Amino acid sequence: MADALKRLNGAAQGKVGEVDLTGYTLLVNSLFSSPASIVPGGIAGILTPLLCWVSTRDSVFLTLTLLVTLIVALRLMTVAAYRRRNHADDSYTQTRRWDRNYFLGATAFSAALGYSCYVALVDTNDAAAHITSVSSTIALASGYVSRNAGRPKFVAVQLLMFCVPMALGLIGASNPYYRYIGYFAFLYVAANIAITNSLHRNLLALSDATKQSKALASALHSQNLTLDAALNTMIDGLAMFDRSLKLAVSNKPHAALYGLPDTLALPGTPLTAIARFLVEREVIDSEQLKDLGAALADVQAQQQPASREVATRTGLILVVTFAPAAEGGILMLTEDATERKRTAALIEQMARFDELTGLPNRFEYNTHIAEAFARLERTGEIFALLYVDLDGFKQVNDTLGHDIGDLVLMETASRLRGVTRGNDRLARFGGDEFLLILPSANHTVVRAIAQRMIDVMARPFDADGKTVYVTASIGIAMAPHDGSNAADLLRHADTALYKAKAAGRNVLIFFNPAMAEEISERHDIETDLRQAIAERQLSLHYQPIIDLKTQKIVSREALMRWHHPVRGTVPAGIFIPIAEQSGLIGEMGDWAILQACRDAAGWDSDIGVSVNVSTLQFRDPRHLVETVKSALLSSGLASSRLTLEITESVLVDDSKQALSVLEGLRALGVSFALDDFGTGYSSLAYLSSYPIAQVKIDQSFARDVHLSEVSKAIIEAVCQLARRLQMTVVVEGIETDQQRIAVQLLGAQRAQGYLFGRPQPLVPAPNDSDRDVA
Repeated sequence: MADALKRLNGAAQGKVGEVDLTGYTLLVNSLFSSPASIVPGGIAGILTPLLCWVSTRDSVFLTLTLLVTLIVALRLMTVAAYRRRNHADDSYTQTRRWDRNYFLGATAFSAALGYSCYVALVDTNDAAAHITSVSSTIALASGYVSRNAGRPKFVAVQLLMFCVPMALGLIGASNPYYRYIGYFAFLYVAANIAITNSLHRNLLALSDATKQSKALASALHSQNLTLDAALNTMIDGLAMFDRSLKLAVSNKPHAALYGLPDTLALPGTPLTAIARFLVEREVIDSEQLKDLGAALADVQAQQQPASREVATRTGLILVVTFAPAAEGGILMLTEDATERKRTAALIEQMARFDELTGLPNRFEYNTHIAEAFARLERTGEIFALLYVDLDGFKQVNDTLGHDIGDLVLMETASRLRGVTRGNDRLARFGGDEFLLILPSANHTVVRAIAQRMIDVMARPFDADGKTVYVTASIGIAMAPHDGSNAADLLRHADTALYKAKAAGRNVLIFFNPAMAEEISERHDIETDLRQAIAERQLSLHYQPIIDLKTQKIVSREALMRWHHPVRGTVPAGIFIPIAEQSGLIGEMGDWAILQACRDAAGWDSDIGVSVNVSTLQFRDPRHLVETVKSALLSSGLASSRLTLEITESVLVDDSKQALSVLEGLRALGVSFALDDFGTGYSSLAYLSSYPIAQVKIDQSFARDVHLSEVSKAIIEAVCQLARRLQMTVVVEGIETDQQRIAVQLLGAQRAQGYLFGRPQPLVPAPNDSDRDVA
């Protein structure tokens, strides 16, 4: 309506584009809405000249009476015609026609009565006629002001039609006092026009205010609907309580998590009533309620958020957080952490314990050995480290399969546990190797426990109906005599184990510094390795990494190989540890990065290359960064195609330095992969703390993924977490289509293994057209 009032002038000029047709239609409709107001005015208009005729018997008044009667009749007919029709679909032209008809009728009516008043004042000296004409004119003019204030121009025209003739008549009358009244009549007209304009402005303001109020009410209603929708689509439960701890607002998840009936979800419900319900229905127990009450009291006293974890009788794990709200209120958030806690527990189990045997893994062993050395330093308590390796296990795997091998490993773990003491620490170090820390043990005790382990392992294994014979060889090192730190102690236990293997297996041997043969062998390998580096006997073989969705090769892992002129092919598991211990790994690693970049530069531009980087290389951050930069520049390989594979030992040794190196390399555009996940430390905390782009799940998990629910759960959990962290998952050791399909369904994006190709040397002109490996 406000827009229609503002644009009425435009409508009068026929500017259809500027008119709010709906508002204009409503305005015109208001003119015809009340015939009852036209009828009394019309009768008064007819009676005015009629009474003048009765008093003066002047025929002009009789003529005017007939004219006004005709005008009133025509106006009433127009009103009746308008009200008989439905004007909802009227066009602007039709609406304008009705408006014009009403205006012309009112103007004719006003002009006729104005002329009647003029004639009565100028042509007669009859006081009754004068009083009748002037009072009727003023009354009708005032009625127009009050009834049509929404249309000030319309009112102005009618006032002029009424009052100008009256004023002229008063001025032209024979009575001199009338002249002054006539002049005041012009003031009357001006005052009424001013009043009309004032009323018009007030109507506009009222209309705008009404419109704004409706808009605000609509917006508030919309916001309330949006807020309700937002609250009720939240995953977490939310409830807000006022200063007196009465419920102000809550969402549906809040009621659902606690099993609250509708009556306890209504605003005004005391928190005490909700708490009583939870205890009575045994949703939580009284001790948990006391704990929550204490947290709530702390929040009210300290105005700081507080959280508590509660377990319901239905098995849900809820994390309840209280936080201060406005005006002394309390905000209560409830997270259903059941799945998150279950996943975290599973990941924690995987991070610290071996999935197959349930024993602590290498990461947990590092924790235990550090604790043992700390006790040694603090109390002088000596301890022993036993390095256990299974004899003949590889043959079991090769002949009977990995499934039987896994059963043997599980039974081995059970047997070894059975002969250890309560405070001994047994761990699976990887493959068929186990480590045992024996605290507070002398040679006699250590020998006795080690012999029990050998004896128990000598018994035949019944693995899925097959009889398997596997024995154990044990190397033993005593701390602090055989090593003052974890690395030395492990190395010496490994040396003793090597001697035990060489001595015919199924025996135990304590480390002896005089074990020159072993040391000499390692020294010979180290010497030969130095010569191999100088004479460029080392080479790189490449194993493809494929995209499980497209079955295309997306990258290749560079694997170092050494063919000795006398020893033949030396396994990487032998010369790489020696290289790391001797410090040669740095030079070898530099060469591997440079050579891999040069080789990859000749491949298709969308195939990357992965290069393993050792812990020792990270100890010289500047050199490593410069090596990578130089390799990229000299080869012309795009940095985005280079992935450096690291193990978590890199991150454990010096996390700050490692992060600095990773950030420096990432600045070059290089990405990183976390290798052998699941066999080492396997701590997912590193995934969110370091710029890792890819996680490589160890082949031991893929081996029986199509059969083991535990393996499936672990791979799926890692894939889900990696996806949330925007990381790519590569599963290693895929050898069958069953394994490929299984890991792909669990969420892995990439895979590597013999199914797609064994590590091969680079041919002179690599042909990447055979990238389809499916």
